[in-house]
Amino acid sequence: MARADGVYESLRSRILSGEHAPGSRLPEEALSEALGVSRTPVRSALHRLADEGLVTLEPRRGAFVAEFTRADVDEVFELRGLLERRAAARAAVHRSADHVARLSELVEEMSALAAQEGSSRLDDLHHNNRDFHELVLAAAESPRQFRITTALARTSLTPGSFFDYEDEDIDRSVQFHRMISRAVADGQAELAGDLMAAHIGMAHRSFVERRFAAP
Repeated sequence: MARADGVYESLRSRILSGEHAPGSRLPEEALSEALGVSRTPVRSALHRLADEGLVTLEPRRGAFVAEFTRADVDEVFELRGLLERRAAARAAVHRSADHVARLSELVEEMSALAAQEGSSRLDDLHHNNRDFHELVLAAAESPRQFRITTALARTSLTPGSFFDYEDEDIDRSVQFHRMISRAVADGQAELAGDLMAAHIGMAHRSFVERRFAAP
C-alpha cells in the first residue's frame, strides 16, 4: 500500500472508530507527527475524506470531522437496507463460482478475527466486513447499484459500526455473514435478501444505541 493510501486508511479508521469525534478539529501538523509522515500525504488524505463527506474543510480554520445527526444515520441505514437486500437477492441469481468461494473465505476470515485479540482486531474486522458487503454488491451484477450503494456507505459513519461492537455483536455478524453466504451460494434469492435486510437492521440498532445513547 502506498504511503498516501496508508495515511488515508488510518485517518478514515480513526474517524469511523470515533477516535476523532464528530466536530473535532484535524490539525495537519499534529496528524503528521502522530502518523510519522510529512504533511503532504495528510493533506491529500483529508481532501479525499472531504470528498467522501467524512471531513469538512473550512477556509482559514482547517479540517474537521463531519457531524451526522440521528436522522442522517437513520436515513443511511434505511437506504442501505433496501439497496443491499436487493443486491443479496440478485447475487443469489447472478453469482459466479469465484464469488461464492471468496464470500466463504471472507466468512472464515471474519470468524478467525473474531476469536483473536489485539489492537488491530476491530480495524481488521471493519475491512473484512466492508469487503464482504462490497463483494455481495459485485456479485449482484448491477454496476449502477454498486456505485450508488458503496458511495452511500463510504460517505457516512455507518461502516464504523464494528468499532462499537462487543463480542456478542461480532459473533452475530459472523453468523449473519455465514447465512447470507450460504443463501447466495444455494441460489436462495428471497432468503439472501431477507437475511441481508435483517443484518443491516441489527447493525442500525446497535449503532444508534451506542453512538446516540443518552448521556
